[in-house]
Amino acid sequence: MSFRSSAPEAKTIKKLAFVPPEEKILAGGQSLFTSPKRSLGVIKLLFYWPCGTAHQPTPMLARAAQTLRLSGNKTLSSEEIQEGFEYWGASANPDVGLLSSSLVLQTQKQHLEQSLKWLLEQGVEPLFPEQELTVFKQVETASLLRRMQTPRYWSSRLCFEALYGTDSPDTRFANAVDIDNLKTRDLRDWFEKQLPFSGALLFASGDFGVDELAIVNGLMDKSSASTNQASLPQIEKPETGVNIKHAMEHAQQVSLYMGKALPRLSMQEMQTASFVNMFLGGFFGSRLMQDLRETQGLTYGIGSGLAQSSRGFTWYISGEMNSQNAEKAVEATREIMLGLATNPPMGEELEKARRYASGQLRAGFDGPFALPSKWQFLLQNNLPYTYYATYMDRIWSITSDEISEFADNYLRPDSFTLALAGKLN
Repeated sequence: MSFRSSAPEAKTIKKLAFVPPEEKILAGGQSLFTSPKRSLGVIKLLFYWPCGTAHQPTPMLARAAQTLRLSGNKTLSSEEIQEGFEYWGASANPDVGLLSSSLVLQTQKQHLEQSLKWLLEQGVEPLFPEQELTVFKQVETASLLRRMQTPRYWSSRLCFEALYGTDSPDTRFANAVDIDNLKTRDLRDWFEKQLPFSGALLFASGDFGVDELAIVNGLMDKSSASTNQASLPQIEKPETGVNIKHAMEHAQQVSLYMGKALPRLSMQEMQTASFVNMFLGGFFGSRLMQDLRETQGLTYGIGSGLAQSSRGFTWYISGEMNSQNAEKAVEATREIMLGLATNPPMGEELEKARRYASGQLRAGFDGPFALPSKWQFLLQNNLPYTYYATYMDRIWSITSDEISEFADNYLRPDSFTLALAGKLN
């Protein structure tokens, strides 16, 4: 039982002290970024390729090639390759994003050499066996069809297609026929051009020191392949202020999605946008959550964010609600967007957000494996390594007037595209 009569004082964090990763150049010319060593017996080695779904010529190609890169080669099957990782107590997990592809090798320190050698040997020349590709198609098609039954899928898809066009890097949504049309030869061609090990940047974190660097340097030097930077296709001029309604016969609720295309922002603009987004819908105490959910009870949940796009960011607002509340929720959302310019946060609201934002920023650097994802964000957006330290300063120096001006420039409701999908009245 607690005898506390008042809440504990919130901790104020005004400094971000961290050691940035150190860049090493391997013998083969690749860059390896090393995080400060932590003696915990585990290493994560992340391979990063600057190509993702935005660069692919056809939908699903990048995801299929990266997901199936360890699915079999000339000598071993997918099961045999995975058994090798399990034997060394390691794992290899591929991933694909909009602007990048990655593969994370996690291994015990004492088995780094064996597990990395196994990865490089088994993943250097994949065959993409037909039986593995068939299973991939079945799984991905089933997953896609399930998502296509949800209002959230259609509200976000239609909003993005209105913003960027239907054939832009940001909106090449796959359909079942796209998945079925994937061909082994196309996967091999994409892999050879974009995903060779020698074309990757490396990020090492965990218990990684001088001895481990020597191991990686020796093994990576054996690869002689090269990579080509994939180019982004041209996009149509984004539309603004479009309203879309998509009725779904068996839906039980409505999904709201609003979006606006932003260009690539400067460092201070990015920091300001991130902080202003917190007030809009970036945490539970945001104006959207407090007004639409807590005060008016119009929505199950609503929030906002800044999503990476191929040439900048998409500022979005997303929420779900009953159909009878949809129009009220839209109007309330627009009023809150305008209110950030006409009635910006100040006093306790501003201070509360400062404490939350600084705490979240600091927490993002906790743990031995936190830095690689932070540095990938900087690389993708051409931001300097000082971004995070200066963001902490920006949190505590930004004024209500600056928030008002930024919201007036970027959060005008008529500049956002709106999509409603689901059970529409």
